[in-house]
Amino acid sequence: MEMDFTQHSVEELRELQNRIGSYLHNMTDGFIYICQIRSYGNRWKNVLTNELAVNDLCIEYDGYDGIVDVYTTNPDAKISNYGEVNYIKSEEDYRKWKDATSLVSDIKDYEDRLKKWEDRENIPFHSRPTFAPMYTQEDVDVLKNKLETIGEYEKPTSIKKSEGYEESDYEGD
Repeated sequence: MEMDFTQHSVEELRELQNRIGSYLHNMTDGFIYICQIRSYGNRWKNVLTNELAVNDLCIEYDGYDGIVDVYTTNPDAKISNYGEVNYIKSEEDYRKWKDATSLVSDIKDYEDRLKKWEDRENIPFHSRPTFAPMYTQEDVDVLKNKLETIGEYEKPTSIKKSEGYEESDYEGD
């Protein structure tokens, strides 16, 4: 398709460029793409609805200015990025997995700190905690109960195929 742009002013062409760019960015291909961006110590999430917009984001954060981890309901996604690309069954499974992962990490951290505090007399002086933890065993129990109420979910699975390794090389990680 050939178009003659000489009949339009620069302002009209810029407006056309913006409209086309917006259309391409906002169109949907029927899948969800949750993009976790890490850049210069900051972290944020974008939820996009097409692979083209995700690849554009990954070009912007190509490993030098940041990294994009993608979680998508598209099992055949062709995403070129520096981070991870994972298949998720649904956005709800993703949310449950993220919540459970965060709770497990918090529970482990709280239990380790409580144990270190309770055993402080048997720890060398320079390694002893100075202050008691701000949480108690009851707080840990509340987190464990919250973890149990999350329910069943399917963990994300990697769909990114990189050269130089076999999937079996990473079993057990």
